[in-house]
Amino acid sequence: SLIMQSPLIAVLLTIFGTSGTFGQVFNLSSAECFNPKAVAAINLFMEWSAFNEDASDGYCYDNHGSGYEGGQNFISCGGCMKFECTSRPCDDRDGSKFKMFWVLESVATQCCQDCEGKIFPPNRVVSTTSLGDKCDTLEQAICKTSSDLSSAGTVGTIEVSYTSGNCCLDENTWSPAGTTILEKDTCSARTCMQGRPAQWDRQTKYQGGCGCCEYQSALLLPGDCQTLLDGRQACCCDGEMVVTVDQTVELQSTPPMAKGIRTRI
Repeated sequence: SLIMQSPLIAVLLTIFGTSGTFGQVFNLSSAECFNPKAVAAINLFMEWSAFNEDASDGYCYDNHGSGYEGGQNFISCGGCMKFECTSRPCDDRDGSKFKMFWVLESVATQCCQDCEGKIFPPNRVVSTTSLGDKCDTLEQAICKTSSDLSSAGTVGTIEVSYTSGNCCLDENTWSPAGTTILEKDTCSARTCMQGRPAQWDRQTKYQGGCGCCEYQSALLLPGDCQTLLDGRQACCCDGEMVVTVDQTVELQSTPPMAKGIRTRI
C-alpha cells in the first residue's frame, strides 16, 4: 500500500522588534537564547579591569579562561548571537582606567526571535500548542530560513503549521480517522489513519488504475458484475455500471433476431 501524508496548513509570520537588518528585525535589549546553556560559556554580568589609557591591556574572558581583546567576538546560541568584547571608562580604586565586558552586538539574520525575545536557530521548534479540538490539532511554530533577494542572503521567519492526530485533510475539508474515500479514477480507496500526524493510507485494488466503478460504497474492477434487485446483471464497463437489454429486431424477409444493447444504470 502507498502511504500519503495529509497536507499541512501553513502560514508564515515574521516576528518584528526594534533593531536589525532589512527583512528581519530584532530587539537586542530583550534578546536571550532559547537555551540558556547555549550561552553559558561567557558571563554577561562580569567586568574585567584595564589599566592602560587606551585599554589595550584589557580582556574579556570566557568561562574556560580564554581572553578576548576589545573588539573581538564570541558566537553562541547555535551561531545566532554575536557578543563583542567592549569597554567603558572607569577610574576605579584599583587604578584601572576601563572596565571590559561582553555586550550583544547582533543576531544573525537567518535566526528568529519570538514575542518574548527568545532567539532560535534555524529549524528549531519555537512552540507547540494543542488546540484541544476534536481533531486533536497541534499548532507548531518552527524557525525557517528563506532567501532575501535584496542582500543575497537568508532571513529567518517563524512558520506556523497545523497537524491533526485524529483527522486527515482532504482538499479543503477535514475527515475524521476511520473515514474511507473511494477513488474510482485510480481504482483505489484511501482511509484516514490516526497518528501524529493522521495520514491517508491508500489501498490500490486494481494496478491498471483505470475503468473501475463505484457501486453501493464498494469498488468494482472492470468486468465485475452485480445482480440488481430486479434480477438483471449490471457490469462495470469503462467506469460505468451498465446492463444488457435484450431487444428483438425485425428485418424484412428474415426471421426476427435478438440483439443485446447495453444501457447505463
